[in-house]
Amino acid sequence: MTLLSICQNVADFTGFERPVTVIDNTDPIARQLLALAQREGKQLMRVSDWAVLKKEHTFSTSSGTAAYALPSDFDRLVLETSYNRSDNDILTGPISSAEYQLVNHGMATTGTTEKFRLKAASNALKFELDPTPSSTQTIGFEYVSNQFCQSSGGSGQAAWAADTDTGILDETTMEMGITWRFKSSHGLDYAEDYRQYQLEVRQAIARNGSAPILQLDDARKLIVGPYQTDGNYGLS
Repeated sequence: MTLLSICQNVADFTGFERPVTVIDNTDPIARQLLALAQREGKQLMRVSDWAVLKKEHTFSTSSGTAAYALPSDFDRLVLETSYNRSDNDILTGPISSAEYQLVNHGMATTGTTEKFRLKAASNALKFELDPTPSSTQTIGFEYVSNQFCQSSGGSGQAAWAADTDTGILDETTMEMGITWRFKSSHGLDYAEDYRQYQLEVRQAIARNGSAPILQLDDARKLIVGPYQTDGNYGLS
């Protein structure tokens, strides 16, 4: 579905006149539908680490440089995916401000493990390594993109920009989200719409990506992943 068809469906469902266009339309209903579509996309993007929004980013370090730019569509890190790929070592982090100050200005020693944190520099969030690199190495991590929709040509976007834009996140879920928000803004009963929307979101999260199988025997213990021990439960 396109942005226009999503908003037209919401208008049809709620009994309002369907807009002919949404982007650059001065009609109050069309403007409200667009505003709610923007809000729904941005909030739905943040409720889960959606597999369809996960991306991988790599960069090369420079000697004497600690902080590096994040991708332009970065929203948040996927935890435990940050590695120094030159020496195949996982990075510790993101460490807190308290941990950073303790390691660098307290009594604690730095140790041998590389650490990282996300820190603002020049009003932009950056990926900061500790200790500061002294050579060129490759750092990589996965992150969740803020681009919940895309142009008709397939370019990812963090906001609806044209009537022909389509969703990267599930469009039916977004339509249901816009519907309850629209009814709420007009003082209409939206309780059942909200309940169905919440159920749809939970089901989408359950379907999102995949989960590892918990092994209860020795059959595949050579495969990396979680498994349950055969005995001595709770004993060291």
